[in-house]
Amino acid sequence: MYKLLKLFVGMLFIFALTGCFGEDYDVGVPTALLQLEIGLQDQQTQLTEANISWSSTSGDVEKTIDNIEEFGLSQDKIKVSQNQDASLEFKENEENGGDIWTDPTVTATLWKNGEQIDIELNDNREFQFPTNEGTYVLEVKFIDSANSAQYVGNIVIDKSSGQTKITDGKLPEFTLMEIPSIKKVNSVGADGVVFDNSYSEVCWNNCSDNSAYNYPDIHSGDVEIGDDILIDWHKMKPHPTKINLLQINTDNYEVIKKVNIDITNTPLEIEVDEENIDAQYALEFLWKEGNKINGRTMLNFRLE
Repeated sequence: MYKLLKLFVGMLFIFALTGCFGEDYDVGVPTALLQLEIGLQDQQTQLTEANISWSSTSGDVEKTIDNIEEFGLSQDKIKVSQNQDASLEFKENEENGGDIWTDPTVTATLWKNGEQIDIELNDNREFQFPTNEGTYVLEVKFIDSANSAQYVGNIVIDKSSGQTKITDGKLPEFTLMEIPSIKKVNSVGADGVVFDNSYSEVCWNNCSDNSAYNYPDIHSGDVEIGDDILIDWHKMKPHPTKINLLQINTDNYEVIKKVNIDITNTPLEIEVDEENIDAQYALEFLWKEGNKINGRTMLNFRLE
């Protein structure tokens, strides 16, 4: 009798789990979002559903578009820059409840005049738009089990994007500027991870030689002797004209040492050793026109 009771309880548990899995994964057509990484702010745009064949507890959805390129060009324009960093994100429709889908297959393609350019996505569905200017249709496919969804966007790749130009002696808006990256690579050569830092504007389009800056007491990043800190600024446009590496006294937050860095030496590699494992640094980026400073920013980080 006891064994039969255990078996009965076990079957009920399995049925309950099956119901939970069905509720979590039997969901409706996802929403597709194109996220553009633009300096300090990200721009997210919803892509338009095209051909859909989807069946779920939320109902069946069937939609057919005969000419995908013509349909894509009829959508609102999404302006991007050459080599623009972007990513794809999918969200579940709010009315569906549950979480997300089982391991879907996602592909992306650009169409122009009947010709296609396949886009290479990494594991995080990140990619770069090409360098060639023009108008394209972005096609994204999301396939999950027996379901499939297609999305489109009207993409305009524009070389003359104002975010990277100096106009009338003025730098672009600071929030539209790319920021430098800082990563740690450990001694066994593992992939770099973002290192703790703070990046801030000191002055922008209204600078003087006496623009004050108070170095912050920032959270230390964990390092070990033999690790490398890699700082990369090659995506910053317009490029800084001068870069200084400053060592900061953590007692009074004054500059101990200042070294000029070759602006072409990116990424800058700092090896962690016994001398610098408890040090704090700031990388100073300057945009200058002659002796006049147009912009100044600071990347602060501390080793521990």
